[in-house]
Amino acid sequence: MSRIWIDVDVLFSRSSIEICPPSVLRVVLEICQALQVSASTQVGFVRRKGGPQNWVCVDWSDVQDLPAVTRYRAGALHLTGRQVSTTKPSKISEGASFTQTNGVADVLKTQLQVLRAGSGWFGAAARYSLQRWQDNRARRTALSKTAHVPVRRHRASALSGSSLGEVVRPGDLFLALGPTWEREDYPQTVRWLRDVLRVRFGLFVHDLLPVYRQEWFLKNKTSRYGTWHQTILPLVDQVFVDGVYAASEVTTYLARISRPLLQPIVTVPLGTAPTSTDAHLLVQERGEIGVEGEYVLCVGTLEPRKNHELLLRVWRRLLQVMPGTTIPKLILVGEVGWLVSDLMQQLENSDWLNGHVQLVSAPSDAQLEHLYRNCLFTVTPSLAGGVSLPVLESLHYGKPCLASHALAGNVSDQGLVKHFDPLNLHDALRVIRNAIEDRHNLKQWAKEIENRFKPVSWRQSAETILRHTV
Repeated sequence: MSRIWIDVDVLFSRSSIEICPPSVLRVVLEICQALQVSASTQVGFVRRKGGPQNWVCVDWSDVQDLPAVTRYRAGALHLTGRQVSTTKPSKISEGASFTQTNGVADVLKTQLQVLRAGSGWFGAAARYSLQRWQDNRARRTALSKTAHVPVRRHRASALSGSSLGEVVRPGDLFLALGPTWEREDYPQTVRWLRDVLRVRFGLFVHDLLPVYRQEWFLKNKTSRYGTWHQTILPLVDQVFVDGVYAASEVTTYLARISRPLLQPIVTVPLGTAPTSTDAHLLVQERGEIGVEGEYVLCVGTLEPRKNHELLLRVWRRLLQVMPGTTIPKLILVGEVGWLVSDLMQQLENSDWLNGHVQLVSAPSDAQLEHLYRNCLFTVTPSLAGGVSLPVLESLHYGKPCLASHALAGNVSDQGLVKHFDPLNLHDALRVIRNAIEDRHNLKQWAKEIENRFKPVSWRQSAETILRHTV
């Protein structure tokens, strides 16, 4: 029987983690864990220990202890912004600025996040410092919260530490789920696998946006990304994607470079929510988030394609046409990414729209679930198409979701999402304002989601991969 060998080197490499969007990291970890549970004897995990042909087996229990994984599960919560007063209306006009702050710590944190989005030596230094601080805090948080939980001793698998070249068999599949394009010699690994070891190569393509929409990314990323895919895609035996949008991107790109695929593209349904968190963690962390009052939730890394600036303009207009006390806060959940320095400066200059906007960074799974369950509704104004995990998560927790037209047509949302034009302020304002003011309709919408939505588990994602590989 053939086996799947999954490249988890991205979880061991700081540089790989830095370029890995949280949504992609979630896909990698959830599918790996689901494969481990569903078919542990058919799945192995490998990491790189040197040159392009130097790969060794690792035990999944060792992977689970990595900082990238503990941070993903336990979180490293940070809240930026300030609470808005609910005792008096807020007055704000277009272009107005505010001078109040939420203390020196938050200001410094926000400025560091702005620097993190920059390029060059200064941006790199800030990015490294922030990542190190978050990793250390995440490790301390994870240890403190699990100190009272009995430690489960794992016995290392018999293959742990073995060279991949010694244990792999012809016909096996080497699967890359996460970003590997930062390794310029990765094609050498693939050629070694296919030509010498007679192993098939599978690649999960999350999107090709850096190829098609270069204006949304840093220049050095787009150039390396494009070159890597032009070299690696012709070597792929099996391509996996999360939906029809990504499949169309891959098909179009391969036609452009005149390279056909050996096998049809396989669409993997994504899980609609993180794997269940321990109940004690959920109860323990409910009071730690610091978000009070009614709020609308927007989940996703702050970057140009996510179109957060539209929401800032919408909330500014809401504050002009509605009483401030009737407007729910806008809670942004995600890390500060690239090319958003202007957005962060606008938020700082307006004192986070006088306290009506807050940023929650690196919540734990339990904290994220709490944010979903207690919001009025969610909004996803993305300019890019494809499957959106925040949309699926919103539906999973029974919350109405407003999303951009770019995300329309996904079978996975089962027709339960309402859409707006992400390039039209007036359309977005109309749809969002209606959802805020018409609470009866919002309640009926949530009931419809509860009755109709069919959740997908990550185990179903893993089983789809298994059906097409072993």
